[in-house]
Amino acid sequence: MRNGLLTALLILSASCGFAQDQTTYEPSWTSLDSRPVPEWWLDAKFGIFVHWGVYSVPAYAPVGHYAEWYQYALQTNAHEGKVRDFHEKNFDKRSYYDLAQDFRATLFDPAEWASLFERSGARYVVLTAKHHDGFCLWPSAEADRTWGFPWNATSIGPRRDLVGELFEALRKTSVKPGLYYSLYEWFNPLWKQDRNRYAFEHALPQLHDLVTRYQPWVLWADGDWEETPETWRSAQFLAWLYNQSPVRDRIATNDRWGSGTHFQHGGFYTPEYQPELAFEHPWEESRGMGYSYGYNRAENAADYNSVQALILHLIDKVARGGNFLLDVGPDAYGKIPPIMQERLLEIGRWLAINGEAIYGSRRWRVPYQWSAGSLNYKHDPAKGDLILKQTLNPDPGYAAKELFYTYNPKTNSLYILLPRYPSDGRVVLRDVQLPYGADVTLLGSKSRPRIELSGSNTILNLPLYDPNAFAAPYAFVLKVANYGAFVGPVSIRVQYDSTSVRPVISLSCATPSAAIHYTTDGSAPTELSPRYERPFTLEESALVRARAFLYGQQPSREDSLRVRVPAFMPALSMYRQPQRGLVAEVVQPPEYTVSGLLYGSILKRGVLDGFELDPSCQQGKCGMIWKGYFYAPQTRGYEFFLESDDGSRLDIDNLTIVDNDGDHALRERSGVAYLQQGWHQLRLLYFNSGGQAALRVAYAPLGRSRAPIPTQQLGH
Repeated sequence: MRNGLLTALLILSASCGFAQDQTTYEPSWTSLDSRPVPEWWLDAKFGIFVHWGVYSVPAYAPVGHYAEWYQYALQTNAHEGKVRDFHEKNFDKRSYYDLAQDFRATLFDPAEWASLFERSGARYVVLTAKHHDGFCLWPSAEADRTWGFPWNATSIGPRRDLVGELFEALRKTSVKPGLYYSLYEWFNPLWKQDRNRYAFEHALPQLHDLVTRYQPWVLWADGDWEETPETWRSAQFLAWLYNQSPVRDRIATNDRWGSGTHFQHGGFYTPEYQPELAFEHPWEESRGMGYSYGYNRAENAADYNSVQALILHLIDKVARGGNFLLDVGPDAYGKIPPIMQERLLEIGRWLAINGEAIYGSRRWRVPYQWSAGSLNYKHDPAKGDLILKQTLNPDPGYAAKELFYTYNPKTNSLYILLPRYPSDGRVVLRDVQLPYGADVTLLGSKSRPRIELSGSNTILNLPLYDPNAFAAPYAFVLKVANYGAFVGPVSIRVQYDSTSVRPVISLSCATPSAAIHYTTDGSAPTELSPRYERPFTLEESALVRARAFLYGQQPSREDSLRVRVPAFMPALSMYRQPQRGLVAEVVQPPEYTVSGLLYGSILKRGVLDGFELDPSCQQGKCGMIWKGYFYAPQTRGYEFFLESDDGSRLDIDNLTIVDNDGDHALRERSGVAYLQQGWHQLRLLYFNSGGQAALRVAYAPLGRSRAPIPTQQLGH
């Protein structure tokens, strides 16, 4: 038996054994998701991503695209042929694989990299051990064997263990080393031939090799979306990683372990160039200094974020409870471009003064304070960086984030981070009343602001701005010592009585001893508002607003939820009994979105018993529409579930019940319809924009378990 296959079998047998012996984590998402993200990662806040590989030789993509996707763009002739034109002009008839010979890393100095990363203030580094092209930066025997030619950095190109050398250097610093690993490889022969064998005999042994050989602090999976977690054996691998591996007590992992796991399962969640996203769950946003992760020679200085913009990105993410993974893209020689070095060193200079507001901090009861104006921001990278528009350069009529908050629970310190120094020296903290004699300091300065109380607000009066007083004037931080302990958020949960369909509202607080007060009349909850004692019902739709209070602590943030008392959709008056099955149409839309399906040309029409996909959907792009009727056997609420890859939508009686639109991996969405007994009009729309195709439809009468919709309840 080959070593790789043996390794895979050992992982699977070890994890399964743990499950049977009732050890810590079983190979199931319920068990694996219960593992907390390590405390060191939550405290670290700032990490460096490194994209480096054969793609660093051409180092090209049209601005606004990823240069590390060079091989894919070359093979598929993407970006209007610009990558192929560039390749033929610069490399003639040489293939992408030939470029591995030019990936020399002759200027790679791991000690120099490690020193730079430490001086940047980063607490961990994630290096691309292997990207989607399959080239490995460590001596992977599986890589050369599966590809059939030298395809790792010790057998071609640098002929060095780049992962091992960087890890050795980082371990001499305060920076923790971690690894990125792409599960799939675009053009790997085994992947193209047999994905199941590829996952079991290639990817799984490589993961085991990386973990046991280098013992990383972070394992950052990617390239997972083309197959399910079952194909990747992700649950079994993670159970081994958490239970038996040499890094089981410290490893931090992410959420990219197969289609449908992103933002759902695994460790910390990983938005990518999605500054508007935040989660209660631990999360980390990554981004490049420009747009590309891998070095892109087409990007100019204007395409790079300024030092101030990057620091504001860091502040914004940390204030909202996340981490920031900032990418650098070294060139083929192993040199980190000077503009990237300069950005890192300046971030480090700012953190040397203000780092206590970042490291070890947690989200406060509110992450930031808005000025007056519209909050209806829409993220359009072509119109400027969102963080700059939300802080320094808001459009006319739009609000700005005047200040951010972070909180260190271990020291009971509240931090107020200012994107700009106020021209009049006044900082107004709304809905914050600092105690008399509060200890407030301006970090990096010897001055102490004068404190005024004004109603429920506090005004901090700073000295006039002196540009010579601040060594890194990219953002300014005020510290309030021995202050900031706050009541945790209120959770508002709604269940509907299965008979009356009246909503039953339950409230709970992350601080169990706190008193929860709520309102349903639109007013803000105070300690004089009704106190929550037990679940209550609503007779009409209302906005439930809740806040928790505890003596000696700041009250919780206000949480709210609009609760609807539903009206039943009347059943249709049918002049005939519907025939069994649904009318199904295969359509070619002008664009692959749910709404685009409605304007598509019909390629095929027939009657199906259920929601079976046409064979064309498994072969590539397609669109389908099912039309007919759904029979509600009782007057009650029904929850419908759509799990699809890519987009889907379910309409009942011309109302959208489940919206799962978008170009995405396998993902589930649900919605509730309140239906009178009888037949109701149904329409389901689905599209596959390429790659894997999947659609699963289920329903559940409220209060009961879910199941596929019986064929006798579908008609046309």
